[in-house]
Amino acid sequence: MYTHETYLEVRYYETDLMGIVHHSNYIRYFECGRNQSLVDLGLPIKEVERMGIMMPVVNVTCNYKFPAYQGERLRIVSSIKELPKAKLVIDTEIFNPSGQLVCNGSVTLGFIHSDTRKPTRAPEFLINLFAPYINNE
Repeated sequence: MYTHETYLEVRYYETDLMGIVHHSNYIRYFECGRNQSLVDLGLPIKEVERMGIMMPVVNVTCNYKFPAYQGERLRIVSSIKELPKAKLVIDTEIFNPSGQLVCNGSVTLGFIHSDTRKPTRAPEFLINLFAPYINNE
């Protein structure tokens, strides 16, 4: 399994009048986690797109457990348990500074050719990127 952690401070504009993170922002936090994981692996999303592949979101789930508040530093844990084939599933957990699970969920990404926008299978370079983490368990 590939696991990556990143941190993000909750900004004022992401909260409602009660100072609690608005539910829509957790999906953005999922994206921050997965984008940073690709950057840290040496393959930023812009590079994937330069290579002719786009990865649209095809499904999102989010289970809200505990509120997060403005100013908290959240820990975002992104995990990939299976090599991508036609889709890539990234599970995410978000924790507050006390270690409480704020939310968890998953994002499923598909693969399309940048020029034609037609679906394709996972590109070999992406499979090879995650293979050492998943095949060595």
